[in-house]
Amino acid sequence: MLLTTLGPWPVAAAARATPGHVLSAQGAQAPAVPTLRASGRHLTLGGRTVQLTGVNAYELATDWGTNAGCGGMLTDAQLTGFFASLPPNSLVRFWAYQGSMAVDVDTHQLDWRPLDRVFAAAAAAHERLIVSVAGQGGTCDGRHWQDVSWYEGGYTQVFNSPSNTDGTGLDPLSYWAYLQDLVARYRSSPALGMWEPVSEAEASSCPAVDEPVDCSGHQTCPSETTAAVALRSFFDLVGARIHQIDPAHLVESGLLGGGQCGTQGADYQYVQASPGVDVLSYHDYGDPAVALGGDPWNGLAVRFAQAATLDKPIIGGEVGITAGPAPGCTSSAGRAADLGAKMQAQLAAGSSALLPWDWVPSTTGRCSFDIAPGDAVLTMMAAYPLER
Repeated sequence: MLLTTLGPWPVAAAARATPGHVLSAQGAQAPAVPTLRASGRHLTLGGRTVQLTGVNAYELATDWGTNAGCGGMLTDAQLTGFFASLPPNSLVRFWAYQGSMAVDVDTHQLDWRPLDRVFAAAAAAHERLIVSVAGQGGTCDGRHWQDVSWYEGGYTQVFNSPSNTDGTGLDPLSYWAYLQDLVARYRSSPALGMWEPVSEAEASSCPAVDEPVDCSGHQTCPSETTAAVALRSFFDLVGARIHQIDPAHLVESGLLGGGQCGTQGADYQYVQASPGVDVLSYHDYGDPAVALGGDPWNGLAVRFAQAATLDKPIIGGEVGITAGPAPGCTSSAGRAADLGAKMQAQLAAGSSALLPWDWVPSTTGRCSFDIAPGDAVLTMMAAYPLER
């Protein structure tokens, strides 16, 4: 395995801060390589304004036999080859979820080796990671839908019992405690690009009949105002704590941006105005032929305008188009053309990065979002300039 010791060991339980209380940065040191920074609406790297490409590869830390994993496992050679196949300074977004990626399946204790392997391989190839700490729906991470009460403070509690998880006990820490340990460990890694507190956060409710794994598409929004306030409080406190432990790196929100509960219309701007958020986010799975899709209230044009008002960068954390060899599917070349058109239009409109969903080591032959080695999308992105 590609193992290394990266950064300080986790913050001791007695030293972890509680929300609303400030601790020192535990002696955090700035990485020796240039870090991504925000300058107004732009990302910068080593003083240069940049617009970046990359990919999602959520499964990178899967290591069967050590953790429960999520998605397919890559061999050391596949992991090294994946990062080596990308242009330097690409962004790679992956899941560092406690329940699937950071806890030993036998001991039920934190085991950093699978995540160490990812950080080491990315650093060797001079790539930068967007580290997603948890997911909205609990998929591969506690199997708990993050409702408004979770964003109001439930994230400081442990959800690790048979009544609210699969009973395997793979989430021994609260989100709040795990976040601090994770950030403290990897804050000095040269591979670190940004922290993402939650993938696709929304403070909605899930019907009991659909808990814990079938909430998506069935959720409701009892109160948009209450949800917006809860999300803003969450990003204020969590973003501040990340900045305290790791003042060198950016916090990216991970929001879908499509008008989800707590971020509808102007509430997206209200939540993203949090000082705990450095970089705004949107996910685009809309019409492949429409570069700036969405409605007049929550569409991409609205989100780019809100980012401009806040004077913060915004990125396409997920951009997905299906393709494949099955009958009726868009070809790989056709998807690359559609994604290329979206990329050009969205970068021109103000986006600082676009990351297609999702890289996998091999495809199944069906129509899917999968992007395997040799896909035309990767060739298209490799030709795209880093610097603007």
